[in-house]
Amino acid sequence: MLAESQQPLKFFGRRSELLSLKHLLEQEAGNEPTGLCVSGDFGIGRSALLGEFRAMARKHRHNVIDLKLSNLGGVWRNLRISVAGGSVESRALADPLTDMVGVITEASRRGPLLVTADDLCQADEASLRALRKAVEESLRWPVVVAVSVRRVSPPRAPAQLAQLVHGMEKLVLEGLSEQETADLARAVLRHRPPPGFAAWCHRLTLGNPFLLTELLRWAPGADLSARKELTSSNAPVLPAVGEAVADCLNLINPVLPEIASILAVTGENGPDALPLIAKLSGNTLEQTLVAADQLVRLGFIADDGSFSLRHRLVAQALAGGMTAMARSAIHLSTATYLHQRGAAIQRTARQLVASSVWPDDTWPTEVLLEAARSAAQAGDYDTALSLVEHIRRTTKGEHYQQAVLLACDVLFLTDWERGMELALASLRELRDDDTRIRLLNRLDEALHTSRMDPVTTARGLAALHTTLRESGLEPWVRLCRLVSQWGLTDVTSAMEQLGDIVTALSLTDAPAATSPIVRAVNAFQALCSHQAGLDGAETVQQARNALDGLQPASSTFLCAVASALIVLVQNGLHEEAAARAQGLEQGDDLLQPIALVLSEAMIALSRGRVDAARSGLERLLEALPPAETRPDVPLRLLAVGMLAELHVEQGNAEEAWRLLKVHRCAGELGPGWLYLDILLARAGLWALEGDLDGAARDLTDLLRRARTGGVRIGSSLAWRRHGVDRLWQCGLVAEAEDAAMEQLQTAEKAGLPQERGRALRARARVSGSPRAEALLREAISLLQGDEVSAFDLAHAQADWGALLLRLGEGDRAVTALVEAVGIANRCGAKPLARHATALLTAGDPHSVPHTPLRGVLTLTGRERQVLLMATHGMSNRRIAESLEITRRTVELHLSSSYQKLGITGRRDFPELLSLPGVGPMLEVRTEYTFPAHGATESSTVAA
Repeated sequence: MLAESQQPLKFFGRRSELLSLKHLLEQEAGNEPTGLCVSGDFGIGRSALLGEFRAMARKHRHNVIDLKLSNLGGVWRNLRISVAGGSVESRALADPLTDMVGVITEASRRGPLLVTADDLCQADEASLRALRKAVEESLRWPVVVAVSVRRVSPPRAPAQLAQLVHGMEKLVLEGLSEQETADLARAVLRHRPPPGFAAWCHRLTLGNPFLLTELLRWAPGADLSARKELTSSNAPVLPAVGEAVADCLNLINPVLPEIASILAVTGENGPDALPLIAKLSGNTLEQTLVAADQLVRLGFIADDGSFSLRHRLVAQALAGGMTAMARSAIHLSTATYLHQRGAAIQRTARQLVASSVWPDDTWPTEVLLEAARSAAQAGDYDTALSLVEHIRRTTKGEHYQQAVLLACDVLFLTDWERGMELALASLRELRDDDTRIRLLNRLDEALHTSRMDPVTTARGLAALHTTLRESGLEPWVRLCRLVSQWGLTDVTSAMEQLGDIVTALSLTDAPAATSPIVRAVNAFQALCSHQAGLDGAETVQQARNALDGLQPASSTFLCAVASALIVLVQNGLHEEAAARAQGLEQGDDLLQPIALVLSEAMIALSRGRVDAARSGLERLLEALPPAETRPDVPLRLLAVGMLAELHVEQGNAEEAWRLLKVHRCAGELGPGWLYLDILLARAGLWALEGDLDGAARDLTDLLRRARTGGVRIGSSLAWRRHGVDRLWQCGLVAEAEDAAMEQLQTAEKAGLPQERGRALRARARVSGSPRAEALLREAISLLQGDEVSAFDLAHAQADWGALLLRLGEGDRAVTALVEAVGIANRCGAKPLARHATALLTAGDPHSVPHTPLRGVLTLTGRERQVLLMATHGMSNRRIAESLEITRRTVELHLSSSYQKLGITGRRDFPELLSLPGVGPMLEVRTEYTFPAHGATESSTVAA
């Protein structure tokens, strides 16, 4: 709480309302009194607004009279008078009615007058009549009357109140805005609150000033930096809020506090909530309905039949003001009522768990089982385990099996080793194939997400191996081991191991239990075939067979589903992949959404819908285990690589590096070929920053990993779009030529226009001018008219424009580049749009002549050749040896190039190459001899 000596809070917000009040003060006197009637929900700030109105009137040189009601009755007992330019005085009223009329009349003659009266509902008939008379006698002078009334509060004199406020402007106050909430938080806390705190306060209170103030007075004693506190659905218990709400409700209707407390405790808001509330409160349905209507008018519940308190802060305060036994009694009575009337088991179970009274044997097993699930979801693991143990002791059959599965779930979270013991013992005990598969799924998850030390995890894996060998399901653990090492094993070896697992499964005596495992193996075989570049039609059929009946019920099966979906998407079967993902059933661990989001993100990425792909990949990463627990989860590394590439394509280098750091992919990477897309994205980042050596290092590492793992690098969409570009940009010329040829051969086999268009563009990148022209023309013709290929078309048009610009065909270049800019902007490819725009500027004869890009266009063929070699890190001596010229000639060519480009030397290369359009234009060239990156001898390359 705040110290008692704290100064009163400053008035915050209400700018539009204060502007309306200012206009009232500025109006001229007329034949009707100028009036304002302020109303609103409980605690909305009616009195505070009137107080601010009085302060405003004094600043405008108005006389001010504030009428005060007696605490014992609804008559005026005193008033406070503020004379313009003078002090404020309080005056008791000997004869409240006569004296008040005289005071108001006298004050109105001295100048503009504001009369305020708060909580007018409590004034009696005589007082209201006297106030009206005083106002009417002052019509000749400018008088403004501002009053406030409580919403729904029954007035003492309804007829006289209606007459008084008739004709007045009505102002209904709403909650403060989020910004106003933030301002109030800073004032109360006297420091800037942590990020998210003001928004949390606003959600909790809906901007209600009274609730906000009480919450903020509680805040100094809380740890505001604790994110759990700020995101918790439970509000703090504030006694002052509960007491104020109860007093307000009791004043209107004595039954309201009890009904509001019942709503706060039960949280029931279904269509049968009204009779439930009537039953618990001991009122008739009619009385309960009247009370609910009053709560709606007061703003405590919404007018949608939901019967739930709008403010969580109020609900927590009311519930917290009751004893634990009283709350338990309400929960237990609610559970009994719901069960007797056949309500949904989940509702009954939730109320049963909330009660501290242990359920007896009269409750059905399905209710107790659901109660255990509810307790586990709420984090009350002790209660959940107690309930499932009770069920296991007293039942058999399906309920027993469900209790075993739930007990394993809870124990794997609280006591991993006990969970392993129970799961393994149950696997030996149970004979139901479906339950055994579910146990296998849980064991798979436990091993994948284990936070135990490696020795304990290995011991659990060995015990599982023994148990499965005894039960005939030992091949399953071999599959789990293979998946856990996915990316470390080369593709050929992985395919051999998968074949051995299929053979072992065919020899088991549990065909029903092994069927899902066989399908999972088929999915991984399809992915291996795709990565190895084997027959596409056969690979697709393998994936389809795997998806028929395969569900993502564990990490291994999730990876299997994802593998099959990747094969479909990479082979252009987008609609089928989407339909298959939508048709998946939710597994026990709710992993189906992960497979669905993955397929949607991959499809959006392949179609160039950048924003949709980024959103999907971000959601996928949120759903997967964090990097701290498993830094090498295959699906997470796949998502990180794709998302990092998206950031590169959009020019968000800072976000890309941040993403890579969060997932431990910015520094030294682990072994294996799972990091191929990540290495490609990193190469793009280095290139964006002008560090071609760094890009070349990552690309060389990428090629090495792919070769060692037996992976065809063209199996990656990112590689098919950018691989050849980045190899060529970094001076890995021979590698770029090989990759372009391989990509074209694969596209010819696939027979997909989009893939052939991409491959032709890649081939044009490493070809000489006449050949490049023909290749780009054909690529553009294949990619045009297909929305799916828009992203690739933008790249092809940009390449085409750059080539035409180099060849001196300015008009045709402008047409191609304008098209490229438009498509790139629609796809969200900002760097590509900037690159094409820069080319347009350089090609414009009226543009600024001394830009680096214009300088590139003025380089001679030999200057361009020497400069490009220098940007790739070659020394003057090596350049001279490669081109068979003298070092002095090299120095002269570089000096001329530096002058044309406006740079001073090699130290400016990173900044130069990071400028839009410079790098690609520097590489557009005619026939010349160019050495491969790091080679001593030269090789003839056609660009």
